[in-house]
Amino acid sequence: MAIEHTEQNTKQLGLLLVEEGFINSNQLQVALKLQEKNPKTSKNHKYLGQILIDKGYISADQLHHIMNKYHKKSRLGDILLRDETITEQALDFALKEQKRTGERLGDILLKKSLISDETLRQALSTQLNIPYIDISRLEIDPILSRRINRDYAFRHKIIPISMTEGSITLAMDDPTNSELASELEMFTRLKINIVTSSQSAIKGAFSRLYPSGIIPSAINEEDTLSDINVGMDFGFNPEDDDPYETSKPQYIKAEDNKRADMLVQQLLAWALKRHASDIHLENLDRHMVVRFRVDGLLQEFKLGTLQDNINRFRREIISRIKVLCKLDIAERRLPQDGSFRSHVIRDGEKTDIDFRVSVVPSHHGENIVIRILDSQEAPSTIEHLDFSETLTKNLTHLFKQNTGIILITGPTGSGKSTTLQSGLLTAYRPGLKVVTAEDPIEYVYDNFMQCEINEKIGLTFASYIRVFLRHDPEIIMIGEIRDGETAEMAIRAAQTGHLVLSTLHTNDSLGAISRLSGLGINPSMISSSLIGVVSQRLARKICPQCAEDYTPEQSLISEFFTSPPTDINWQKGIGCEECNYTGYKGRVAIAELWEPSQHDILLINKQAPLEELKLSTRKSTIPLIQEALQKLREGKTTLDELIRIIPYAYIEDHRKQLAVKG
Repeated sequence: MAIEHTEQNTKQLGLLLVEEGFINSNQLQVALKLQEKNPKTSKNHKYLGQILIDKGYISADQLHHIMNKYHKKSRLGDILLRDETITEQALDFALKEQKRTGERLGDILLKKSLISDETLRQALSTQLNIPYIDISRLEIDPILSRRINRDYAFRHKIIPISMTEGSITLAMDDPTNSELASELEMFTRLKINIVTSSQSAIKGAFSRLYPSGIIPSAINEEDTLSDINVGMDFGFNPEDDDPYETSKPQYIKAEDNKRADMLVQQLLAWALKRHASDIHLENLDRHMVVRFRVDGLLQEFKLGTLQDNINRFRREIISRIKVLCKLDIAERRLPQDGSFRSHVIRDGEKTDIDFRVSVVPSHHGENIVIRILDSQEAPSTIEHLDFSETLTKNLTHLFKQNTGIILITGPTGSGKSTTLQSGLLTAYRPGLKVVTAEDPIEYVYDNFMQCEINEKIGLTFASYIRVFLRHDPEIIMIGEIRDGETAEMAIRAAQTGHLVLSTLHTNDSLGAISRLSGLGINPSMISSSLIGVVSQRLARKICPQCAEDYTPEQSLISEFFTSPPTDINWQKGIGCEECNYTGYKGRVAIAELWEPSQHDILLINKQAPLEELKLSTRKSTIPLIQEALQKLREGKTTLDELIRIIPYAYIEDHRKQLAVKG
């Protein structure tokens, strides 16, 4: 957890807590006065956050929330300097070494014998606002060994030291590993309280708590989830007993459906840990291939013993997923669709995760794709999409318009729905009526009237627009324009004083004109209502954990440039465990924006040739290639990735323009 490290940060933290409603002004003044009594030079000095916790004004979780939200992070080096544990010269040396090797600062200081293990742990406890406890002096209840699997505890160097109703306290060798704490909260359904201690104390406590047998051999990190014998809370079957008491051995003789339930939970947890958007379960001869869509690409991970169990119980796993979705488990010839919900504990709060499931029969059996809809990953406003400053400003202004139609275009998987919903959130203001037709509804918002398409009973995009017009909305969002009837209804709604937002499958922004014309829309109707078209792609971001400088091949540079640029610091990810050795982690949207000018509108009405319209739109378009190269200069992606996602016609046109200018 972050802690302020300057007087200015202290005051800012206090004001933020007041603004967020966690404390009042009087409580802040009391805490500040207490802090003044013990200045930073005093051994009894406490940070403001700790004082507020000690006084009972806020909880540790509330402080953690504010610190993360506003990035109020104290640096480990500053803490060690303040405590006079190291000198500035030693810190400078360690920071240079960190930049060279990529190791953590604490590990470098420890390896160079500049600090002791105990000193490092105490500094980390100050930085993270967690207790440092000498657990070598604690009497640990042996029954706690039943709560955490022995192999799992050994691999992650964690020791359960106490437990109360609804929570468990763990001593962690690496207290910065928040993912591990989240993983344990997910599986144990208990609130995890973290403390730290010295390595020797943790090792000694492990020997006392797990005395039997030989120390477990190290297991691959990929096997982590297969060793936790507790389940996720699916929330809709409360009468079921929890079959995964942690005191039981990992491989027990139990009913196959209970085994399948555990394996499904482990699969979902694995996907959430890796921030996957989809899970693909593909039945082959005598085994099942499990792949996760991460950053837009399907990836296979080493699942260890989990994969062996999946192969063994693949039919039971499919049946269990069907049961969760309330599908017909006896039907194995026809495709089926369903959904279910799970609850995950994060930062002490319960988060709902929705899972959309599609089951399709194939030669070797049924295949399943699970789409993960994490409410914490729900889109926010345009300002949070990491577009360039110019594009963000223009898009924000566009979505604030009162009438007209705005289209988001691009191929499947280009992030159109995210940008569409971000635009909707940007357009919304209190006092406006917002209605949406979606297929399906992915994220639910309190201020919108959201409706889901069901073509089996006649609820189509076009039929919803007709109904919406009788509900007096200001903003209408249509998930996708697929046919001429929907296109005509959407444009008529825009012409009658509504702001209409929708998506189209086209390769570029100008392709929206051809697509609408192909659906039978009169060019004059298009030009009178169309106020903006966004065309976008998603580029994978360079993994920050393994990024390093490099020089691309000349043949690659010449794809984009007539001569090597001098304003780009070339970087790429070399591959690490964090990014599954792909060199990429996360994605960023790259978009172009066309706002039709009067001359563009005139050419649309005249049904001018596409090339003539294309030349005209250059003056009214923020080009996609410009945004792509901006991301390249910022060190967020690579040339290889841009070539993968950007249509070659864009690149060729850009190179020709450079040649003309040069």
